[in-house]
Amino acid sequence: MAVTRLDVERIIDASLGATPAPTLAEVNAFVKKTLNYNFAVTLTEPFYVKYNADLLHANGKQLVTVISYPLGGMTPKAKLAQAKQALKDGADELDIAMDISAFMSGKYDYVKEELKPVMELQEGRIFKMIYFADLLTADQQLKACEIAAELGFQYVKTNTGYGVVTTLEQVSRVRDRFGDDLKVMASGGVRTKEDAINMIKAGATRIATSASFKIVDSF
Repeated sequence: MAVTRLDVERIIDASLGATPAPTLAEVNAFVKKTLNYNFAVTLTEPFYVKYNADLLHANGKQLVTVISYPLGGMTPKAKLAQAKQALKDGADELDIAMDISAFMSGKYDYVKEELKPVMELQEGRIFKMIYFADLLTADQQLKACEIAAELGFQYVKTNTGYGVVTTLEQVSRVRDRFGDDLKVMASGGVRTKEDAINMIKAGATRIATSASFKIVDSF
């Protein structure tokens, strides 16, 4: 399967994830640079959404932000409030972290119930559930994805990207089990053109990376 620059470019969620605590000026410069590319969306953290949504929308681009990041440990009320504010500020998509501590404690019903109110905000938007594949066994990964599918998520996002590397097996595991019913975003460790191509071949239909410019420009 031949993978082109456009194949990769249009499925990237471009982020500044590798830059700790960027200033507003740095985020603005990054967002402006993404306007020259055909990325799926540009990712900023919730604080920055209201400063960049109008610019992106005026140029026909979309914005995604993260909810209860990075470990999903917000209370359900706080998680819901953050999601509502992000949408109000102009986010088009949400990447929502499940409560990984609750999940690993076997509290699956809690994980479902805390996400249900957020999913009521979906209204046709793309919501992705971050399920922390790197912390889970193969069976736990599939269980988390089953919860995501049950709740109506269109995508699962493998990891947060901080200090983890998504494997091809993590991606293909979701693809093999769910097919087109649940799409998978590879997040964490996708740094090169070759990484991106391999993830697509494994079944990823979106890629989150802070190396977006480097990857696309290397074609």
